[in-house]
Amino acid sequence: MRKVRYSDKQLIEGIYNRDSKVIRYIMDVVWVPVKDFIYKNSGNKQDAIQIIEEGILAIYTKSDKLELTSSFTTYFFAICKNMWLNELRKRKKSPVLTSEFGNLLQENEIAEKQLYEKRRLLYLKYFQKISKVCQSLLRLMAKGFSNEEIMAELAFSSIQYTKNRKSMCNTKLIELIKEDPQYKDLKYGL
Repeated sequence: MRKVRYSDKQLIEGIYNRDSKVIRYIMDVVWVPVKDFIYKNSGNKQDAIQIIEEGILAIYTKSDKLELTSSFTTYFFAICKNMWLNELRKRKKSPVLTSEFGNLLQENEIAEKQLYEKRRLLYLKYFQKISKVCQSLLRLMAKGFSNEEIMAELAFSSIQYTKNRKSMCNTKLIELIKEDPQYKDLKYGL
């Protein structure tokens, strides 16, 4: 049976919505690296469980909307690592920062950047294939222009036409991308 994968957004929403399936999934994904880090730094199984729970709670209680600049798992591992290092400072024990974890994080960041770049190139490949009007509309949309501003900028006849055209352009672009053989590989990562 294939394991369900969640997008970063679904993981964050799952925490905010207290979705037990998503939280169990997060625990499964982060357990080994967090546990290994804590074990190598004077901790035990209970410490690892507590830190992971506190990491989930930290995201849940965050007042600002969480905007990720890396993958959720990298972000979550960094939260847990920082929490454990703070705990060690309280206990007055020196952390053992092994190069193994530094290398793991560095490799993960490199892989994420490569995946991001491949996704960006796939997007641009098909962005160039949609009409110039759709390109202009999607650029304005990405810059945060309102429907009224887009309507005025592109001389559309009404707000409703603008909304319909925006939907049509998005749908066309997504269809083109999904038809590409690379799409499945890039959807979940390499």
